Amino acid sequence: MTDVPVSATPTNAAEPTVQSKPEELLKEREAEIEKLKTKEVELQAQKEHWREKYERDIASKTTEPVPSEEPDVFSDEGKALKGEISSLNEKLRDIERKDARREIEAEYPVLKDKREDFDAFLEDEENKRLSVKKAAKLFLAEKNLLSFEPPERKGLEKPTGGGVTPPEPKLSNEEIEHLRKNDWRKFEKLLREGKI
Repeated sequence: MTDVPVSATPTNAAEPTVQSKPEELLKEREAEIEKLKTKEVELQAQKEHWREKYERDIASKTTEPVPSEEPDVFSDEGKALKGEISSLNEKLRDIERKDARREIEAEYPVLKDKREDFDAFLEDEENKRLSVKKAAKLFLAEKNLLSFEPPERKGLEKPTGGGVTPPEPKLSNEEIEHLRKNDWRKFEKLLREGKI
């Protein structure tokens, strides 16, 4: 028998043909490894490209101004309307502040006398963030002008029993003293009946 390289035919279409020479097999494997390495390099390059693009997009989104802040976005009419809206919003805030101020001054009349001090207190950076009502309470507490009055109790039951006053004794003090010393039974009876 002669040793002739026989290539095996696959029984399945999915099975690769087996070659008898190991050198050819080794060369094939090395070629596959080289293809995989080049494919890996290409994928790494694509990955790097997309990562850089993603970072650029994120950076551009954070540095882009909000569309409402861009002056070129609106037409002339839009700009005019925007100016009117902002002025109306400012007027509304002023009216709300004045209304809140009136309510607070009605609740705490001491603030009318201390208006200048209270205005200076409101202008302080720490107090600007507070509502007018809270700022007024804080101002009055700091100046010891806040008097504590217990709240009026509403809905509590009125005392009952009427206006019964003990009856005036018909006997004088001397007669009562005489009964107590001399006629104890009569004194005790009158006492139980509430006549003394």
